[in-house]
Amino acid sequence: MSVGSGAAGARPSRRWASGLGALALLGIGVAPGVSATEDPPPVIVAVSIPPRLVAGVTLDFVVVYRAPRANLVAVDQTVEDLDGPLLRRTTRQRRIGVIAQAFGYPAGELRMPVAFAGAGRRRLTVVLVTDDGVESDPRSIEVDIGR
Repeated sequence: MSVGSGAAGARPSRRWASGLGALALLGIGVAPGVSATEDPPPVIVAVSIPPRLVAGVTLDFVVVYRAPRANLVAVDQTVEDLDGPLLRRTTRQRRIGVIAQAFGYPAGELRMPVAFAGAGRRRLTVVLVTDDGVESDPRSIEVDIGR
């Protein structure tokens, strides 16, 4: 019998075909463009605002989150002024460390202190950041600040 013929010669091709089938099954359930080894990004479930926003007063916004790997370390917070001429509008951005509040917890609530200097319309944007640098999708809310 020659090496590539008969029943013995068919076994390697069956193994190869079943191996391909197993690889195809492993790929099921993974989103397009995301490999199975990538970290899933954290998710902002909701942002709740205090009932009455007043200029000059620090108030707590609550960010409800899910972090599948429980590795949330920071929150990027951006406050944009939406009133007045474009050249006079201001934007503030800061990164707040939340390791003590969130690291090791796959879900929870973060209290974020925010103060607005003056009255008017503002946009608050929040982005969660993991220890690997993976960011959540931004969540923005527009609020009216009273005097």
